[in-house]
Formats: sequence, C-alpha cells, structure tokens
Amino acid sequence: MPSFKSNLDLQQHQLLNAVLHNLPDLPQNPVEGQVYYNTAKFTAYLWNGTSWIPWGEFSGGGSIQQVKQYVLNIPNPSANSSTVFVRLYEDQTVVRIDSRFSNTSRVDFNIECRTGVNVQGLLLTQIPIQAAYEGTETTVFSFSALPKDTWLYFSLAAGDGAVGTPADGEGLPPTGATENGEIEGLLTITITCIKN
Repeated sequence: MPSFKSNLDLQQHQLLNAVLHNLPDLPQNPVEGQVYYNTAKFTAYLWNGTSWIPWGEFSGGGSIQQVKQYVLNIPNPSANSSTVFVRLYEDQTVVRIDSRFSNTSRVDFNIECRTGVNVQGLLLTQIPIQAAYEGTETTVFSFSALPKDTWLYFSLAAGDGAVGTPADGEGLPPTGATENGEIEGLLTITITCIKN
C-alpha cells in the first residue's frame, strides 16, 4: 500500500470512492483534524485536539439518528460544584461520556437524569465516572434513556475511591485538593447522545 510522507494536494479535484479509516477502537496518537469510522459504534469521529467528537450522524441499527452533544466545564470542582447540566427537549439515549481533568489529579463524579431540578434522579452509571489527565470514556451505562423534559445533573461522587471521601485520608482533603476541598484544575465533561 502506498504511503505519503507529505500533504497530498488534489488541486480542487474530487476524492472519489473514499472510505474513512475503519477501526473498532480509537486510533493511537491522533493529530488535530484526524477522522476515523468506529465499526463497533457505527459512527465517525473527529479529533479536535483534545477529544474525539462524533462527526455527522449515528447509523447504528440500520437507521440514521441525529447526534447531540452536551459539554460542561467546571473549574476547580468541589462538593459545591453540583449543578444542573442541561434540560432535554426531546427523547435521547446516551451513547458515550468523555471526561478529562486538566492536571494529574483524578476526579470522580456522577451524572443523574432528573424529572425536576430538585428531585433526586437515576444515575447513568452504576459506579462513579472518572476524569483523568489522559481523558476517559464511559460507554457502559446502567441507565441511558433520557426522556424529554428531564434534566442532566452533575455532582462530585461520594463513596469508596471517590475524591474527597474519608478513603483519601481521615478528615484530610483529597490529593491535589486545597484546604476547602477544591481540586485545582478544569474538569471537562462531554455527553454524546442520539435522538430517539
């Protein structure tokens, strides 16, 4: 197979019968603007320099469905960071949650689906979701159906192994946290859904 070590200029001519690189998992060492087709998830992804973003439409199950994404950036997350993520105006299903923390501390968090802002909801995953410097992806859900007029709600996780719990040290702030319990850095969460 020919290999090109420099840019290929088609001088505004068409690229005919081209197919994206087919892989069952993420390509290693991506560069900004790189695209590939995930054969396990039936959708294309674009690397934006930070994370893989679904590109185009989801085509699983023989039908084409619209991809929706919701992004939340939380500077210096703490127990007080609990917040409403977004209100949904149509039925959707979560297909992927990407998370990243801007330094080497790990942040564990939950995402709930709530029928009202102040009503406890259902957790999307059985265990807290982790955000790390390298970035993490969650695709295993205990509950992924998001009905219309519900809310996505973010909260820092509690329980064994979670940031800010006694497991990190009796009465001490977690590793990487300030005295008031903030973990210094930027937590970025991207939830990818398909319209039902």
